[in-house]
Amino acid sequence: MARIKLQYWEKWGGHEWDTMAEIVRSFNASQRKYEVVMVEAGDWAASPDLPKFLRAHEQGVAPDLIGLEDHQIADLAAQKALAPLEQFMGTARLAGTGYRDSFLELGRCDGRLYGVPVSGDVVTLYVNLAAVQGTRLDGGCVPAQLWEFDACLDEMCGQGKVGFVPTYPGWWPQAWAWCFGGSWLDERGTFTPALPANIRSYEWVASLRCRCDPMEFAQPLNPIGARDPDPFLSGEVAMVFEGDWLVRRLLRAPGVDWKPAAFPTAMQKPSALIVADVLSIPLGCRHPEGAAEFMRFAAQPEQIERLALGHVKISPLRVWSERFVAEHQNPELGTLGAILATAHLFYDPRIAGWMGYLERIKRAFHLVWSEEETAARALTAIEDSA
Repeated sequence: MARIKLQYWEKWGGHEWDTMAEIVRSFNASQRKYEVVMVEAGDWAASPDLPKFLRAHEQGVAPDLIGLEDHQIADLAAQKALAPLEQFMGTARLAGTGYRDSFLELGRCDGRLYGVPVSGDVVTLYVNLAAVQGTRLDGGCVPAQLWEFDACLDEMCGQGKVGFVPTYPGWWPQAWAWCFGGSWLDERGTFTPALPANIRSYEWVASLRCRCDPMEFAQPLNPIGARDPDPFLSGEVAMVFEGDWLVRRLLRAPGVDWKPAAFPTAMQKPSALIVADVLSIPLGCRHPEGAAEFMRFAAQPEQIERLALGHVKISPLRVWSERFVAEHQNPELGTLGAILATAHLFYDPRIAGWMGYLERIKRAFHLVWSEEETAARALTAIEDSA
């Protein structure tokens, strides 16, 4: 009897694709009913090609599985492009697999589960230890309070050093509001960017221009590795706000001593941003039961850790096995685990329209950084346009 073929659209390429392909092969070998077939469906930035996916959904030819970034869940759920997973995968069963609650929340919207995390990342501060030697940050000891961190940046500036630049790499401009106790939503869940704490956070962003050469980082995005030599790897910039992409580069730069740390906040409790890649089932796909069968397989702790080892990422599980810790390439895995356990963890809000709001936030960030607008005017402008 011929197997039922399950089409799985995945955004990853390179070694990330290869590791998931190994898990797919293991699933295909574990049973005789289904055969998962992976299809490349990423864009230039290794994000899912959402216009292509939505066209396929509208035409009734959606894949059976799709790999997404967690912040895309709410918009796609609102467009009725994703199936709620409770009918296929009970929440209690998923909780029993050992996910951290915070990572499981990344797949939810309006109390329903639309995506199962298969990999996780903690975006936080990375310190080039040579660049901070002889300062109050020596050894990667980053203070919890933002005003103390600012004083350290001033000290470094006085020594002719660049401590931190918010546009390098600049992928997460929404995070600065959370470091000041802000929120992009009001108590009713309405997008309200011009809240006082948000304005203070972007005033802080503007203040950082005097501590670096803004011409070097004038663009809102300055990816790690885009310049040679790279400013962080060479020690030209002491600290960056990044995730696992940087870790993989650091492992290929053995001469660089580095350490991750939670990011300081105005609330005196250090913070970090968490993100995840999730598996979802498109609404109206041909074989949802088969897709759920693969998702249950991929969500097993053994497979989650297998994927994390191949991707050189953290695991979204509460407990990391001894084998996982022993085999992981990241020598600072324990530090990242401590950040997950002790820091205040932020993640993008689960509201319909968030991807559009995020584009407005990026526009305001650029206007503030380029000194075209004050923080208050830039944030008020994107609130009025919402």
